This record gives sequence, structure tokens and C-alpha cells, in this order.
Amino acid sequence: MDRLGDPLAKHTCPPMPDAATRLRNGRERLATEALVAAVRRDPTLEDRCDALQFRTFLRDMDRHILRLAVALEQGNVGPMTEYVGMLVPLFRRRRVPLEDFATMLLGVLDAARADLPRDEADAASQVIEAGLGQLERPRHLPGNRRRNPVLSLLWKGAGILD
Repeated sequence: MDRLGDPLAKHTCPPMPDAATRLRNGRERLATEALVAAVRRDPTLEDRCDALQFRTFLRDMDRHILRLAVALEQGNVGPMTEYVGMLVPLFRRRRVPLEDFATMLLGVLDAARADLPRDEADAASQVIEAGLGQLERPRHLPGNRRRNPVLSLLWKGAGILD
């Protein structure tokens, strides 16, 4: 460890194996609730995504919940921050905006809060917030937001005067 200490030291909590067990046991139900919560947070997801994407998101929610369980079991946000960092290129390759990825993580948090006692829900909130912090840096990269079609047409020139 360097002289500055662990940068994630302020983001530790006591290990919570009971919370991790609860999340693992109910992960299929929680994954469905998390996807519903994500759509409730951003209703435009229904318009922008088809059934195949929703099935993929449901599978992803299951994995997000498992990673949250690992982080709570260890009492450290490290597993979640590493996981989110690894998923950024994958979601970019799938052409899913990072705002939608953040909405899905918040949906996982909403589902976990409904299922966990208050102290465990607060720890889950801390873990998810640390994961969302990993999304701040790549959000400014190109390709992350929908383009204005008029500006895109003007920028490309649309073949006018060729």
C-alpha cells in the first residue's frame, strides 16, 4: 500500500454475508424487479429497446445482483467498481448508452432496497454509488448520447454540392 492509503478505504462496510445470501437466493425475482424498476426510472427504455435487448438486460441484471452480493459479502466496493469498469466496453460494443447502464444499476439498487433491511440497504447503496462513480469518466466519450439528426445531416453534408 502506498503512503496515501487505499483510495477505496472510505467505501468499506462491515461484511454482510446474510445480505449476500438473501440476494443470491432471490436473484431471479430481484432481476425481474430490477428491470421493472429501471423501466420505471426511464420509461423511454421501452421505446428504444426490443424484446431481445430486454432479455439480455434481464440476464445482465442477474449478474449485477451477483456482483452486488459479492461486494456486500466482502464488505468492500472493489468488486463492484472493477465489474462496472469491465462492463463499460461491453455495453459500448452493444451500443447501449452508459446512461441506460446507470439506470439499470439504479434499478438493481431499488430492487435490493426493497428486499434488504435498512443497514444492509444502505451498504448496497454505497456499493452501487461507487460503481456509478466508475461511469463518470467514460461518459464524456463520443458515441454515448443520441445524436441530433438535423445536426448530423448538416455535419455530414448529406451529399449536397458533391
